Amino acid sequence: MEEKKKKKSSAKTLETAREAGYFGKKMLSSAREASEAGKPVAWSMVDWWVGTIIANAIGMELCYPENYGAFCAAVRQAEPNLDYAEGDGFPNTTCGYARNCIGFARKLKENNYVIPADAPGGGMPKPVLLLACGAVCDARYKWFQALGRYMEVPVWTLEFPQTGVMEYFLPGNKKNNIDFMVQELRAFVAFLEKLLGKKMNWDNLEERLQTFFETHRLAYEVDQMRKAVPTPATNTDFWSLMIPHLYLADTVDAMEFYKRVHAEVKHKVDNKIGAIPNEKYRMMFAELPPWHTLGIFDEFAEKYGVSFAIESWNYHVPSPLPEEEKAKIKDPLELIATYSYHKFNEYAPVALEHRMEPSIFTAPYLQYVKDYKIDGMFGHPLLSCRPATYTLMHLRNLLMEKFKLPSVIVEGDIVDLRVFNEEEAFAKMEAFVETMDHYREIRKKEGIEW
Repeated sequence: MEEKKKKKSSAKTLETAREAGYFGKKMLSSAREASEAGKPVAWSMVDWWVGTIIANAIGMELCYPENYGAFCAAVRQAEPNLDYAEGDGFPNTTCGYARNCIGFARKLKENNYVIPADAPGGGMPKPVLLLACGAVCDARYKWFQALGRYMEVPVWTLEFPQTGVMEYFLPGNKKNNIDFMVQELRAFVAFLEKLLGKKMNWDNLEERLQTFFETHRLAYEVDQMRKAVPTPATNTDFWSLMIPHLYLADTVDAMEFYKRVHAEVKHKVDNKIGAIPNEKYRMMFAELPPWHTLGIFDEFAEKYGVSFAIESWNYHVPSPLPEEEKAKIKDPLELIATYSYHKFNEYAPVALEHRMEPSIFTAPYLQYVKDYKIDGMFGHPLLSCRPATYTLMHLRNLLMEKFKLPSVIVEGDIVDLRVFNEEEAFAKMEAFVETMDHYREIRKKEGIEW
């Protein structure tokens, strides 16, 4: 088992990607240090930046159970937490991130809120707040509420409007939704001030937002440079690089790190250095990865010349807000709401063009296909995640119908190694290589540009 575990660890192709694990460790260690010093710590869901920057600015230290679930899976130590959650009545079809967190929380309670010595990565300290988010996932509405079984701390859920494609274009819809989000954020600030007994540091928030937008600008430009042929970075690079821009983008550490990422990727593009030396096929991955077995993609690259040029819309930064729109916004809460709303709706025009629903999890890939000159999609349906799964079959059909682009489907899970079959994945990929060759010829005959 140990030999197999080492074999499947991802090598990564960027030097900076190999360094990015520092940020995940930093989040956990900083939260533990803050807790030990008597400072407030929150467990936060990924909220696409709508509330976490505010919590940081007022002086909270955040750690992220979803990232912790990915970490536990990556080091193949998630199963004990999953078993513990399932033993308390949570079925294995519940989100893997949630079950890992619930199992850990149960252990934490049973250990009198002292982090168990065997907790992967040192574990997460008991929080004073659970910061939830209503975006994307049905499990996220109840997961943090369910933690009330193990700890009595307040839960604050940040609402996140997600309109349909046609509704997005209705007059006044964008303004009404952003106004609603701003109202919710004002209530959140008031709640934090009461909880912590201190006033919001608006100057700190403004400074953090400046850093945040610069970090995201760099991350966006890195994504754009990956359109080069051969691509300078792959999916396994990205899944490491995403940690600072998804969780820590308002820190100087993350901004300086992304300057180095940007420089490394630009050097590779300028000198036509590919992430893999034998790029033959360019694929995209949808949607959430098998964190426990990322090394399999290195083996696909080595054996078949497969380079994953783009992946996981959910985790990428959006395009920058238009400067003219940004310049008109003076309220930092409105700026946060506008940007987060933009993240979830920027592909609405693509969805409208193709007359389809929904825009999230589907429309971005219809654009990626053309921008990144994709030969095929790797779809990863998850036992424990409906939002990132139910769209995949629809997306597969759309890609074939509109672009004559084939897909390979490999079932698995983000956290639970027990439901991922590596042998099946290799067998399907081996056959799929010939399928991509076949559809390349079909696209060529039909005049599809790549």
